[in-house]
Amino acid sequence: MFETTRPQTRNRRLFYEMLPVSLAVHAAAVGAVFVASLWTVTFPDASPKLYLAFHIDATPPPPPPPPPPPAAKPQTVVRQPVPIPQEIVAPTMIPDVIPIVENDPPPAVIEQSTEGGVEGGIEGGVIGGVVGGVLESVLADVPKPPPPSDGRVHVERDKPLAVPILSKLYPIYPNEAIRHRWEDSLVVRYVIGKDGRVKEVTIVQPPSQKVFEKPTLAAIRTWRFRPYREEGEAKEIVHELTVNFRLVPKS
Repeated sequence: MFETTRPQTRNRRLFYEMLPVSLAVHAAAVGAVFVASLWTVTFPDASPKLYLAFHIDATPPPPPPPPPPPAAKPQTVVRQPVPIPQEIVAPTMIPDVIPIVENDPPPAVIEQSTEGGVEGGIEGGVIGGVVGGVLESVLADVPKPPPPSDGRVHVERDKPLAVPILSKLYPIYPNEAIRHRWEDSLVVRYVIGKDGRVKEVTIVQPPSQKVFEKPTLAAIRTWRFRPYREEGEAKEIVHELTVNFRLVPKS
C-alpha cells in the first residue's frame, strides 16, 4: 500500500514546485513578444501625401469715393459808409488869451557888394567863394596826413591795424603828473617799417603838459609788429593814435 502511493505524492510535490517557475517563464516570454512588437521601427516606402485646404472668397467691393468738397460760400462785400464831411462851424466862444505865433523873419540879404565877393553871399564870408559851397572845419594845429600815393599804407586815426602785435608796452605815468593829479591826451603818428619795427614817431597834437611826451615816445619806439605784406611785397604802415593819460579814482 505504501509502495503504490509514495511515487504519486512525489510527482505532485514536483508539479507544485515547478508550476510558479513555468508561469514566470511563460509570462516573461509573452512580455518579451509584446515589447518586441512595440519597439519595432518601420520606415515608409513613399513620402506621405500633402493635403492643403483652400478657401475662395469673393473680391471685396472697392471703397466708396470721397465726398465732394463743400461748395465755397459766396463772399459778401461789405461796403464801408463814406463819411460825410461836416460843415465847419465857427467857435461860439472867444478865448481870453490868444497865443502869438512868432515866425522867424527871412534872412536879410546884404545888398552891398565887396570887391572879390559873390552875389548872394553873406557878411564875413571868404572872398572868391561859390554860392552853395561846402562848410569845412579844419583844425589849424593838426596837419593833414600825407597822400596815400607815397607807396605806404595809411590807417585812419585810432583804427585797428591789420597786422598782429608782437610786443607793446604802455607809457609810464610821470610821477610829477601823479603828484599834481594831471590828466591829459596827445595824438602821435608812428611809422611801422617793412621789418615790423617802429622807425619814426612824431607828435601830431601835443598835450597840455609836456611831461607826457617823453614817456609816450619812448614806449611807442619799442613796439614790434609782424611785417605787413601786400601781394607778397612788404610795405610800411602809417598810423595815428590818441594816447590818453587818466588816473584811477581812489576807492
